[in-house]
Amino acid sequence: MVHKNVKIELLVKQLRQESPEFISVVFERPINFIYEAGDWIDVDFVDTSYSGGKTYSLSSSPTENELTLSFREGISPFKKKLQSVQAGDKMYISQYGNDYGFHLNDNRSSVLIAGGIGIAPFRSMLKEMFDMRAKNDVQLVYLNKSEEFLFQDELNEWRRGLPNISIQYIVTKDLKRKAREKLLQSLVRNTAHSYYIAGPSGMVSSTFALLEKSGVTAKDIRVDNFGLY
Repeated sequence: MVHKNVKIELLVKQLRQESPEFISVVFERPINFIYEAGDWIDVDFVDTSYSGGKTYSLSSSPTENELTLSFREGISPFKKKLQSVQAGDKMYISQYGNDYGFHLNDNRSSVLIAGGIGIAPFRSMLKEMFDMRAKNDVQLVYLNKSEEFLFQDELNEWRRGLPNISIQYIVTKDLKRKAREKLLQSLVRNTAHSYYIAGPSGMVSSTFALLEKSGVTAKDIRVDNFGLY
């Protein structure tokens, strides 16, 4: 469900440099703001003239008291402004929700495939699972160009606390396309799962095609494309 034409005030608590290329903006969670793990929000500044992508998947969990957007540094006017916010700045949610079924099915095992900053919505899902002591089986396949995997310490902690979560970290810098595809196919042998792909558009498209080639039906695949703005 998507909630449109809203104006929910956000107050910046912190701008956090997660790694040399990834940033998180942490907001106070608005009173009575309800959302699901995997949801996105559209955000605006008080000055709405900034251009660029304004849609971000929430990396925070519904079980947390803050709202967090995590993203790759960018060059659009909007992204540059977002990268320079300070504690106390006001922003607004103009739209939020989920219109493509990017939510975990508690009654079915799931495979999550993240490319780089595509880990953001999966952090939300796994944190909620950990806090709720969920028992559904989830496999995370996390691809990143370098060994600096975002949220790795948290992810490892949650994996230790929930034995039904498995995580594979894959550094793609020196992996040729065919080698990466072969490795992915070896990790997702069973097609009787729900599959979720999040990351840059090219990675999402190629992974979707690979899953279909491996026998996964399109109706069992959900995607979250991250724009490079």
